[in-house]
Amino acid sequence: MSYHILHLLSHNLRVRCKLDQLHITDTEKGTERTVPLADVAVIVAAAQDLSVTAGALRRMAELNVLMLVCNEKFEPCALTLPYYRATNTELLRRQIEWTPEWKEKMWRQIITAKVRNQAANLAHLKRAHTVLSEIAERCANPKLVGDDVRRLTSNSTAEQSLVTSSPTISKPSLASITPSRRLGLHANTPDACESRAARHYWKHLLPRLSEWQQTDEKRRIPGTREGVNGMLDYGYAIIRTAVLRSLAAHGFIAAIGIAHAPKAGSFALADDLVEPLRPWIDRELRQFVQGGPRPMEEWMRQAVSVLQLEVAMGKTKVRLLNAIDLSVQSFANAALARAPLLLKFPMLP
Repeated sequence: MSYHILHLLSHNLRVRCKLDQLHITDTEKGTERTVPLADVAVIVAAAQDLSVTAGALRRMAELNVLMLVCNEKFEPCALTLPYYRATNTELLRRQIEWTPEWKEKMWRQIITAKVRNQAANLAHLKRAHTVLSEIAERCANPKLVGDDVRRLTSNSTAEQSLVTSSPTISKPSLASITPSRRLGLHANTPDACESRAARHYWKHLLPRLSEWQQTDEKRRIPGTREGVNGMLDYGYAIIRTAVLRSLAAHGFIAAIGIAHAPKAGSFALADDLVEPLRPWIDRELRQFVQGGPRPMEEWMRQAVSVLQLEVAMGKTKVRLLNAIDLSVQSFANAALARAPLLLKFPMLP
């Protein structure tokens, strides 16, 4: 698959397609450049007065090139996605027939990979890294109980307060407890592990990012469109775009997921598979703002460059964009086999 990321940031651009070449004209300067459309994976458009011909949009869709449209604040606001074309009707049938048991096992793998990547991001903080690593182990091995649970939670008093699976603690009636308390009773479920890991992770990471960026953010709040939270949201949108591209290429219906609830205009399966990839953006943002506050315009370019990073996938190294495609391929293999085969995700060193 193609892997280049094309930025359209200058004002007054006109984009048309001729013989599978994108012709990008700057109407103010009177200059023009061409780009082979087959070499482009994603187009990021954040230029005012940008015009794209219908022919160019059609050819982008045919070649599975996604375009992420941003507003004047560089916030993603629209995404072009090829109209569904089934490349594997057997895969389509499998997706419709996914059982709750299969989805739960796949979701457990996804959350385990996510928490392990979060732990790698906090490797410089020994205590925090250890707690996250233990949460990942509990997610991967849900039968850990008793002494194992106490050992895994002894590093954090906050963790101890959430675990009630020890045989010495009596279980209240499920009908008489709050949803959050009920989550604690099932401490080894993927959702419970993800929730505890998130609280621990952002407690250590977000204040430091906020300090470097000179904002006053205390918590991870999606959708704020400002400060560090806004920068994180933008980076996640870039990664999600790459996931959507691979899902479309393999013939998945992105609206049908395994854990995220389908909502109007949402792509639940992309939201599922993007989870282990979020820490790659977190690490990039930490390195980006470490020297002091940086503007959103610069972060926009830097966030997209994450897709060009070389990452290890097994014994080989590939760009992150291609690693995402390999991850989606491993998910497709598990779906076709109707078995929880091992998923492949790019892991932070």
